[in-house]
Formats: sequence, structure tokens, C-alpha cells
Amino acid sequence: MTTWPAGSSTETLTVAGPVSATETGPRADAKTVGRLLRISLAPSAAADVAVGLALGAGGVWLPGAAPFLLIGAALCVYHGAMALNDWADRLGDARTRPERPIPSGAVPPRAACAGGFALVAAGVALAALATPALGAWLAVVAGLAVLYDLRGRGPVLGPLLLALCRFGNFGLGLTAPAWLGVEGAPPLPLVPAALYGTYVFFVSRLGRLEDDEDAGPLGGRPRRYLLAGAACLALVPVLPLAPFFSDAIGNVVWPWHSSLGGEGVALGALAAALVAWAGAFGLARAALKTREWTRGAVGACMGMALRRLLVFTAACALLGLAWGPAPGIVAALALLGYPVSYGLRKVFPPS
Repeated sequence: MTTWPAGSSTETLTVAGPVSATETGPRADAKTVGRLLRISLAPSAAADVAVGLALGAGGVWLPGAAPFLLIGAALCVYHGAMALNDWADRLGDARTRPERPIPSGAVPPRAACAGGFALVAAGVALAALATPALGAWLAVVAGLAVLYDLRGRGPVLGPLLLALCRFGNFGLGLTAPAWLGVEGAPPLPLVPAALYGTYVFFVSRLGRLEDDEDAGPLGGRPRRYLLAGAACLALVPVLPLAPFFSDAIGNVVWPWHSSLGGEGVALGALAAALVAWAGAFGLARAALKTREWTRGAVGACMGMALRRLLVFTAACALLGLAWGPAPGIVAALALLGYPVSYGLRKVFPPS
């Protein structure tokens, strides 16, 4: 979440210190590329689609290569967009974060730009291999991500675009079984994805406060955004109460699982509550415990909020715990991704 430069861009940047971000330089090592792509956030991008697939297929894991194509596609688009984000922010990063791969000279700007676009295109192509409709869906998500990277900044527009990207990522999995022609799997109502996108919106608003993208006084804004995100996370267990999740006679169920009855929904909601409310409590505690907000404090809370993306999707998966084995397995893998993401954050900072 860094600054889109207001002036014209140039491909040679002189930054503080002996290193310049020029078009030529040593070949970037794996650590540098991982920092450019923000590899520590890979588990959350994969979980978006995997959880959607498990729920959209009614609790089973789809056979064949399609699920893995879609997860790989989402990862390509996500990390390609991250590279483009750093490329677009290279001038601002030279002032505020000169250690980033491009302004430090570790990755040439043209290589970052070309690699970013190549990954985005590869992701759309992988989704199209599953079915052209899903390729078109992910192309829209990719377009929103690129728009954000290149022109879509602003206090509301930027976070809104990022929220739509995550909504689309989750929705890709939720609707995929129907697009793939799986019998008995109509497109799942996108209520979980919409709530997820709302969470991302508030986290993105928080991210703007990390550096000079928002130079105004911090005041109580970080606290408000964190508490709003915590509220979104806390609402996950009550998603089955939404009108779109009730059948014609008022049983609180997901669309094609009326046979489960209230017990199945209650089991999933209880499991989701244990996970979601623990995550929401951590965010709320950080918001209320911090007395003086600094950019550093915002950065620490931002990392916590980003890691909660995995908690959010895991809690959503647990809502389908009684449907079949897939939601529980995917939820467990998403939660295992949390310590992985946490451990990688020092080597590959998430923001």
C-alpha cells in the first residue's frame, strides 16, 4: 500500500545510498523475487479459491485438474499484481522504503513490470483451461487488480478495488462447480464473498495509513478500521441466517442442503464461531490496547489483519463442516497457512 507517483515516471531512480534502481543489475535471487511477489501472502490467496471450491461443490472436492488450475491461476494473478504494484510505486518507495527490491536495484523495473504482466496473463490462461467462463471471471478480477496498480489509487477507490479483487477471488471458487457443470451445485449465493470483500475494504483503508500514501493525522482512524474489520470477521458465524441461505419454508440452510436441517448448520456455525471470534478478538484487542498510533503501530496491526484473511476464509469453510469432508480439510489447511504466513513475514514482508 504505497504511493502512486504524482509526477511522470522514469526508468532510472537514484536513491539514498550507493545503489540505484536502474534497468540493469545483478540477477535477483529467490529471496528478492519472493519479496517482490509478497510470497508470505500466498496461503491467503490460495485459500480464497480452495474454500470457495469446497463450499461451492457442497462439501466435496472436485475431481480432476480443474481445482488446482484455479488455485494456481489465482496465485499467478495475485502475485503478478503484487509485482506490478511495486513497479507502479517505485518512485514513492525510493523515498519511503528504499530497501524494496526495485528501488534498491535488486530487481530492474522493466523486469518487474514484464514479469508481473506475464504472471497475470498466465493466471487468466490457467483459469480458461478449466473452462472459458472461469477464464473470463478471472480476467475481470485481473483487470481490477491492474487498474488498482496503475491508476486506481485514492482513499476510497483503491480499497474498493482491492475489496472487489478478493471478492472475485473467493467468488471464483464459489461459482466454479456450477460453471464446470457439477450436478446439483447451483452457484452459491455470494454473501460470504461480499462480507470478505468488506473486511478487505477496511483492512485496505488501514493499509493506506502505513506510509505517506495518507499524510493526514492518524487520530483514531486506525482504531476504527481495525474494529470494523473485527466486526466483519465476527459476523461470519451468522452468515447462514442471511435470507439467501434460507429455504422456502424458513429452515436455515444453505441452498442445496436442506436435508441437513438445523443440526448441521449449528455444527458448522459453532466451529466457525470458535475460529472467527478468536480472530476478531485479537484485532479488537489490538485496536483498543494501542494508546498512541504511529506508522509503525499501524504496520504491525496491518500485518495482523492481513494474516486474519486466512482466519476469515477458514471460518467460512467451517460453515459447511457437516456437508462433507472437503470444508473441514480446507479449513484446517487454511489455518495451517497462518503460522506459515507469520513465519515468512520477516523475510517476505506482507505490506
